[in-house]
Amino acid sequence: MNDEKSLRSLENLNERAAPALTVERVDPRELGTIARVLAAGYEQDPLHLWAMPKAATRLTDATMFFTFYLRWMRRHSWEVFATADRSAVLVTSLVRRGESVYPDGVRHLPKLVRIKSPVNDYIEWIETFRPNMDHHNLDFMGRLPTARRAIEFFLLESVLKMFDGEGLPVWTWSSKPLYLPFYRQLGFMIGDELRRDPNTPPVTIIWRPPKPLTDEGKSL
Repeated sequence: MNDEKSLRSLENLNERAAPALTVERVDPRELGTIARVLAAGYEQDPLHLWAMPKAATRLTDATMFFTFYLRWMRRHSWEVFATADRSAVLVTSLVRRGESVYPDGVRHLPKLVRIKSPVNDYIEWIETFRPNMDHHNLDFMGRLPTARRAIEFFLLESVLKMFDGEGLPVWTWSSKPLYLPFYRQLGFMIGDELRRDPNTPPVTIIWRPPKPLTDEGKSL
């Protein structure tokens, strides 16, 4: 009994001693770390399971995909946010009316990436459903398997508060049905389910209007 009490006390102490979570913008030079976190987070994603069917090389293939993708996007208007411990990462883009989040089209990504991941063509098709107005796009979000519970919620909630201050809506899509309640809790409206053909996994459009601000400039 005493051993059990000691163990619980130790666990509580460890929780109290854990550093406070913070979110910060990530320098593009951390591309390798960003790619590895995203690859780990998407290893069991339905879209990546479809695009990268070889389990033995899936993590390596996903890391390569994200490395090339982020390197290519570096010259465009994407931003990366991460927790201070780099256990969760969020890639976003500012999209202006009449523009695409992929200015030159994903077909211009390196040929090796396109061969390794047919997800590029699928993403290009999903792009046709993007709203024609200024908005923030959530490109990718992932976490390490060892990350704290609900850390993605904390990360996205923190970034959404920044976006609310700009008065812009947020658009994205998800291939994980289990994540839809997660997005709904953060104020997203769940839209249509899209499926290009019977061989591709469905994705769901998700949209979040900006929250009104109080007199103090904080979201209600």
